[in-house]
Amino acid sequence: MNKLTAIIAYCIGACALSSYSAEVQAQNVFDISQDELLNTAHVGFKVVDLDTRQVLYAFNSDKHFVPASNTKLWTMYTTLQLCGDSIPGWSIASDAQTLYIEPNGDPTFLQREFKEQKLFDLLKSTDKTICFVLPSAKGFGRLGSGWSWGTWQSTGSPERSVMPIYGNLVRFYRNKGNKVTARPSYFNSSIQQPSVDIMSDYVTVLRAEHSNEFNVVKNTKGHRAVRPFTHLDNDSLVYLLLKDTLQNVKPDVRMQLVRKRPEGVKFRPFHTVPTDQLAGIMMKRSDNFYAEQMLLMSGKVKFGTFDEAKIRKYVQEDLLKDVWVKGKWVDGSGLSRGNLISPDEFVNLLQKIYNSKDFERVKKILPAGNEGTLEGYYKGYENNISAKTGGLTNHVSISGYLKTKSGKNLGFSFLVSNIVVNRAVYRKEMEKVVTRIIDNY
Repeated sequence: MNKLTAIIAYCIGACALSSYSAEVQAQNVFDISQDELLNTAHVGFKVVDLDTRQVLYAFNSDKHFVPASNTKLWTMYTTLQLCGDSIPGWSIASDAQTLYIEPNGDPTFLQREFKEQKLFDLLKSTDKTICFVLPSAKGFGRLGSGWSWGTWQSTGSPERSVMPIYGNLVRFYRNKGNKVTARPSYFNSSIQQPSVDIMSDYVTVLRAEHSNEFNVVKNTKGHRAVRPFTHLDNDSLVYLLLKDTLQNVKPDVRMQLVRKRPEGVKFRPFHTVPTDQLAGIMMKRSDNFYAEQMLLMSGKVKFGTFDEAKIRKYVQEDLLKDVWVKGKWVDGSGLSRGNLISPDEFVNLLQKIYNSKDFERVKKILPAGNEGTLEGYYKGYENNISAKTGGLTNHVSISGYLKTKSGKNLGFSFLVSNIVVNRAVYRKEMEKVVTRIIDNY
């Protein structure tokens, strides 16, 4: 071999070694196989380059996990596609004597964080008889499939309904004379007033499981004075609550209840709040109630009825048929352990959104670093991550978008199940992995 040939061979070998070393180094940035903590759990992890569609790392990515609130990504996408820019919260119609209103499941109605109440303002101002059309709720249960026992008492998961009002919650207040009152006031007669002095103590209000009977008891740890109400013993409760609320501000209001749309009356959508506003609150706070109602509402808009199984099937087999593989989706919020979805499926969804006109919209809806459910995490990486977290007992997850320090656009899904210590410990370890990728890839 002459000298020139030797030099060329050396250069080729050096370049190949350099390329191999860079590849190994990049792989080490993503590698979690030797992580001591993560190896104590069942882990699925996938990272893709969204611009080239190259899979950068996949570890158990085809396996299915309980995704917890990562499930809300599917609900968010469904709502954005079917509800448009503004929530069609009601269907309305009118003639010379009557204003017809039919609820579409909008969770913002008389919910105090939504100050503008367009429908209620219309009801207060009309001189017409208000005809309330109550849709059937046979297509869904008051609670989701696979939710934990005791959920009925939790403010984090009020009952689902065709017409949410006040967030489907009752708030209780102590008053002089050792009395407790409710808002909405309709429930005042359902309170079993305390028989002992409660004015100097904390109180808890408990609800009976199958009825709206409320009991006030002492509590040493702080006030717990908000409870969900139930529709179990009266399916027309929402109508009664609306009528009671209207009569408080308009005593001469005329209302009637029907269960079917009158023939020959043409209804039109009545829009309430910007879709992105509702979706942003739902995702940043991980609001279970909003998520459930948004999925039901999407089905009502698409099919004209409340049928959660039908809307999920439509999303899986039509709207996102190129995304789903073999996952199982049973509710809108992720409260159910019946949900089983793989990192592959989450990354497929993230890629589809990235390639659509809605990507920038979704980035604003998702929590950024140190925001919403990511508060306290990814400090200093506020502009590098937009992602949805999830957590149930023994399960923790995060899926979303990364912008690396070198300018790469990545999609990732990190699902961890069967954990045996506090979720926060795993969340911190997952944060280390994700920030390592942001810094070094």
